[in-house]
Amino acid sequence: MGGLLSRRNLHAVDDVNLRIHPQEIVAIVGESGSGKSTVARLLAGVYRPTSGDIRYRGRSISTVRSHRALRSYRSHVQMVFQDPYSSLNPVYPASHGITRALKLHRPELGRAARRDEAIRILESVGLTPSAEYIRKFPHELSGGQRQRFGFAQALASKPEIILADEPVSMLDVSIRIGVLNVMADLRRREGLSFLYITHDIASARYIADRLLVMYAGEVVEQGPVEDVLQHPKHPYTELLLSAVPDPRAPLDATAKADIGEPPRVIDPGEGCRFRWRCPYRIDTCDTITPRLRPLRPDHEAACHVAQSELSASEGARSSGA
Repeated sequence: MGGLLSRRNLHAVDDVNLRIHPQEIVAIVGESGSGKSTVARLLAGVYRPTSGDIRYRGRSISTVRSHRALRSYRSHVQMVFQDPYSSLNPVYPASHGITRALKLHRPELGRAARRDEAIRILESVGLTPSAEYIRKFPHELSGGQRQRFGFAQALASKPEIILADEPVSMLDVSIRIGVLNVMADLRRREGLSFLYITHDIASARYIADRLLVMYAGEVVEQGPVEDVLQHPKHPYTELLLSAVPDPRAPLDATAKADIGEPPRVIDPGEGCRFRWRCPYRIDTCDTITPRLRPLRPDHEAACHVAQSELSASEGARSSGA
């Protein structure tokens, strides 16, 4: 995007390919400004992509214009936002959003059936006794309870995918695990898939099946969560892992430091966008944009250095044979 008279373009999300399979939890990690939340808002239909396509069950969503078709899509793909209080209307009981969503997306339910369904949904996210919570106002709830109401509102339309945009970042550390367990339980009992946006690698490791690492609008590494974290192939992934406190790790005075140059996403041009911060930078990084390439089974990274190391290793094995 650019200003009204500006010819400079901001590449908030660039060439991102993402699939979410049934009953899968996919996590996207990266620092602020990497494009994580933009991806979620594109998938939710809040933003329209300037290029590319979004498909749901094989059908293109990017070209949908009718109100009915958009409502149908949004009933299947729901979003839970970072700030639980902003998603609840303080004038009404917190359950108002649930009953309103039931009226909108499930009009076949009568008044009594809507109340019964709202109670069932509250129980499914751990808000018990549900008959008590259904009458409470947002200001009477804790942060964790409000976020559970956020998930309950999303569940009202019987979705297949929930886009969870940093749902635990504003919660106390002591109650984050409870909200993450709600996601795991909903995946198992309701058959849901999740896209989990976070900057917290530890929570991504706890909850996700697959991990995407984003930097400056691009996916720089992706694969099974344990494989990516145990065998990182991109220097940015290594940098994120080095920032995670580990009291058991020895102090390494030779560890590579982050130069701290901010990512360049306005008319970035060719070359690796991480090269100004990369301790392994080579000449190719300045002129050619790296693309995701398989480096391990189901594990890809966009890094010239990692790809050249893999080629050298394969060449050595071939000559040895």
